[in-house]
Amino acid sequence: MTMLRGRVALITGAGTGIGRVLASRYAAAGADVALAARRRPLLEETAAMLAGSGTDALVRDTDIRDEGACRDLVAEVIGRFGRLDVLLNNAAVPGRDEPVAEMTLENWNDTLATNITAPMLLSREVLRQAMIPAEAGNIQFFSSAAAKSVLPRKSHYAVAKLGLIALAQTLAMEVGHLGIRVNTLVIGTVAGELVETYVSRLAAQEDSAPAEVLRRLTASSALGRLVQPEEVADVSLWLASDAASAITGQDINVTAGAEKR
Repeated sequence: MTMLRGRVALITGAGTGIGRVLASRYAAAGADVALAARRRPLLEETAAMLAGSGTDALVRDTDIRDEGACRDLVAEVIGRFGRLDVLLNNAAVPGRDEPVAEMTLENWNDTLATNITAPMLLSREVLRQAMIPAEAGNIQFFSSAAAKSVLPRKSHYAVAKLGLIALAQTLAMEVGHLGIRVNTLVIGTVAGELVETYVSRLAAQEDSAPAEVLRRLTASSALGRLVQPEEVADVSLWLASDAASAITGQDINVTAGAEKR
């Protein structure tokens, strides 16, 4: 599969989870990839997984909450590859669970800084430095089902993830005439280390079996199961490809049919 041969994708949060799978899938599709996150050893592990794929991988440990770091990251990618076609705003943090009545400004600001301000800054820089001059490009935001089915103590996370949907819709209207497409993937509960840790913590708090906690988490989904990270990556690949050339300004649910309120 070489649907993205000759294109370059910048993937944030590429050291673990969905970001690592995105890197693998995009490399397999023929794209060169720039891998960004704060922990370089994890990025190196991702890059090592791509060895033999024929793709060129740039590894950059950086803090995308910093405006200058975003500008420099995009400039480095363009300097290395000569172009930047796809931006995958995957990096995210959950923040600490706190009700609004007890919310600290530090927790609120830190969560929004990574989950919505950083994607805005990176999108701005990619547009300025690469996509607007080329009059082409694809930007994707990675939201969460938690934005639409909110939970107590998660206001900061829900606000940021819901804001990504509005940001993508606005941006799609602003740059669509230039041939730049912008969409949001709304992701359900994804199998992997994060959900395993979450399930174990809830099980311990409730003195119940992890399997029972997991059953409750997936009970509202039509498929009755977790989303696999490869399924998220495959939707992302489709959105980046010419097969989705008429798709922009959309929020696409990858939730195994989880119920929305």
